[in-house]
Amino acid sequence: MANNRLSDLLHILVYIQMHQNQKLTSDLIASSLNTNPSLARRMMGQLRKADLLETTQGSATPKLTKDPKDITVFDVYLATCPDSPLLKVDHNTSKECQVGNAIPGVLNKYYLDIQSAAEAKMRHVTIQDLINDVEMSIRHHLMVAEQ
Repeated sequence: MANNRLSDLLHILVYIQMHQNQKLTSDLIASSLNTNPSLARRMMGQLRKADLLETTQGSATPKLTKDPKDITVFDVYLATCPDSPLLKVDHNTSKECQVGNAIPGVLNKYYLDIQSAAEAKMRHVTIQDLINDVEMSIRHHLMVAEQ
């Protein structure tokens, strides 16, 4: 089953940077994620632990610790504490079946290639890239709505 934690952490960083001159409570950030403030605070804690986000207790002014062009999706991916690869091979297959016996090793080889390619791509996409695309999407939706 897919994990959306990376998506949520990226969302938080983009949201904070795009609203950097505003008071940003965990309630407000949670509402953008469509989740509860407690979960938003825990996710922000992950970002703090990864040294990607700076917060001050009692102050609703979270800030990115680096310029958005210097934070990559891979940096945020590492903040999710990935304890398993993106794709997981099912090793609980029949050893009595030739396919069941062979498929885990075969898939593992391809999955490692996919993992490497995904991580390489994540190293080239920055928070600033995401902000630029979000801003463009917002402008596009506003133009469509005005028509």
